[in-house]
Amino acid sequence: MRSMTGFGRAAGENDRYSLIVSLRGVNHRYLDLKIRLEEAYISAEGSLRKLFGKDLFRGRVDARIEIRRLGERKVKVHVQETVLKALQLEVRRLEKAGLVDGRLTAADLLRLPEVLRLESEPETWNEGDRALLAEVAQEALEQLVEARKREGQRLLELLGSRLGLLESLAGGFEAQRGEATQAIRQGLVRRLEDLLSGSKIDPERLEAEVAILVERSDVQEELDRLGAHLGHFRTLLSEPGSLGKRLDFLAQEILRELNTLGAKCRNATMVQSVLEAKAICEQLREQVQNVE
Repeated sequence: MRSMTGFGRAAGENDRYSLIVSLRGVNHRYLDLKIRLEEAYISAEGSLRKLFGKDLFRGRVDARIEIRRLGERKVKVHVQETVLKALQLEVRRLEKAGLVDGRLTAADLLRLPEVLRLESEPETWNEGDRALLAEVAQEALEQLVEARKREGQRLLELLGSRLGLLESLAGGFEAQRGEATQAIRQGLVRRLEDLLSGSKIDPERLEAEVAILVERSDVQEELDRLGAHLGHFRTLLSEPGSLGKRLDFLAQEILRELNTLGAKCRNATMVQSVLEAKAICEQLREQVQNVE
C-alpha cells in the first residue's frame, strides 16, 4: 500500500548542465502531473511524463525541473549600421544647432534596440543531456515512491485497526439479531392481540401475519452483505497496486449497509452499536482518501 503524499529530490550534472529534479505529491482523485520546465527545454516534457506515469497512479504531483547551464554562452552582436549613421548625422546637426550636447556613446547604443541587438547562442539539448535528465528524474521518482510506501505502511496499520473494530461490531450484530427478532415477534403478537381482543381470529393466520412483519424487519441480508464487504476490504489490504479507488468504493458500501441497518433495527443496543460502527466507518473513509 502506498500513500499519495511524499517528496523526492535528486541532482546531477555533466560538462554542460547542472540539473535538480524535485517531486512533491499530495492527495488527488486522479493522477494530476504538473511538470515545470523552462520553455527552452519543453521538448523533454513528454519523456518525463512517460517516466513518472509508470510508477505514479493517483495524486497531484508537482515536478519542478531546474536546469542551469555550465560555462558561458556565445553571444553575437548585430549592429544596424545604416540606422546608426543616420542617427549620428542627426545628432551632429542638433549639436551644431545647440540643441544637444555631446556625442553618442556605447552606453547610448545599448539603450537603443533599433541600433544594437545581442543574440545569445540557442540552448541545445543532446542525447547526453536527455540521459542525464532521465537519470536524475528516476532517482527523484524512486525517493518519492519510497516516501509514499513509508506513509502507506502507516495507513495500512490505521485501516487494519479500524477494520478490526468494524469486524468486531459486525460479529456483535449477528449475536444481537436473534434477540432483536424475538423481541419484534413478541411485540407484534402483543399489539395484535390487543387490537383484536374479543375478536375471533385463526391462530395460524395470526402467526403467518406476524412472520411476514418480522421478515420485513429482519436484517440478515444487510448483515450478509456487510460481512462480505468487510471481508473484501480485508483482502484488498494485502494486495499490491493502486487500491485507493476500490477501498473508497467498499467503504461507501459498508456505510450504506450500516445506514440500512440503523433504519430497520428496533433493538436499542443494536442501534447504539450501529451508530458506533458508522463513526468508525467515517474514520475509515477519511484514511482511505490518502491511499494511492
